[in-house]
Amino acid sequence: MKKKLFTTLILAATALMYACDDSAKPKNTVNEVLQLFVSSVNDKNLEPLNAVFSSKAKIYEQGSVDDSWEHYRDGHLGKEIEEMQNITFSIDVAESLVNKEMALLRGNYLIQGKMHDQQINSDGLVTLSLQVEDEMWKIIHLQFSRGCKKATTDHAAHGTTSEDTGMPKPKSPKTSAMGNAGDTHIHIDYSSPSVRGRTIWGGLVEYNKVWATGAHRATAINFSEDVEINNTKVLAGKYGFFTIPGEKEWTLIINENWDQHMSDDYDKNLDVVRVKVKPEVLSENQESLTYSVTEIGDAQATVSMAWEKLKISFKVKAL
Repeated sequence: MKKKLFTTLILAATALMYACDDSAKPKNTVNEVLQLFVSSVNDKNLEPLNAVFSSKAKIYEQGSVDDSWEHYRDGHLGKEIEEMQNITFSIDVAESLVNKEMALLRGNYLIQGKMHDQQINSDGLVTLSLQVEDEMWKIIHLQFSRGCKKATTDHAAHGTTSEDTGMPKPKSPKTSAMGNAGDTHIHIDYSSPSVRGRTIWGGLVEYNKVWATGAHRATAINFSEDVEINNTKVLAGKYGFFTIPGEKEWTLIINENWDQHMSDDYDKNLDVVRVKVKPEVLSENQESLTYSVTEIGDAQATVSMAWEKLKISFKVKAL
């Protein structure tokens, strides 16, 4: 049976306009890159994507990172794409942001089919970050934040139900934040707990103790290139982000060990840099713990975490 693949693309045409001369436009368009991405996955032929991947591209899947498309292609999702029968891949682009040199596309994806005689369903959020390189739009970052169709084994996450699946919805869902400091890409993977009427500071989160600054697993932060934080050079790579909350001052920590449950295996000897900051008091409650990466010019960005009525931030400078 011939595999019939359907793709729905919703992309505002006005978002693809540039405030520049025709001569300054890339040789391809964001829409063409998006169509190539979808068609390559649908056709199970990923080779054409190499032409629109930056040599520095990073591929992420629900918190795991591979350094190249070739590595990613052999990962879990890639194997599903290659082995499924009667596969349907669709992407619905829900949001686009395009300017002269950068583009961000976000949408939902659904992969369903049969593999090893078992029905497979995989859905979630896909994010493509594009940048103009060598007069071409190229993908510099690809993120699959995968959903889950089976009941979670994390009892602390039970309590609410997804209307779409009927399965328990996690109270501290995995999510990510990303942004750039110049040409350096910053990516943060974390689990986002909610306040839910609880006392957070000095209660759920103890003062003067190392905190994973999220739920479940340690929060992970990845720098695509070497950066400088608090006058300290931090090499490109993936790190754990921890904090020591205080009533008036916090200590922010970049640590070599990002792969651990909460701060169970935290080792001070693996700290790369520490930053002392004073928390900012917010006027409105931030129900869910949320990270953000905001570019501020001069190849710098501000990384922030906000929860309840507090916000902490530090600066990252590309080298």
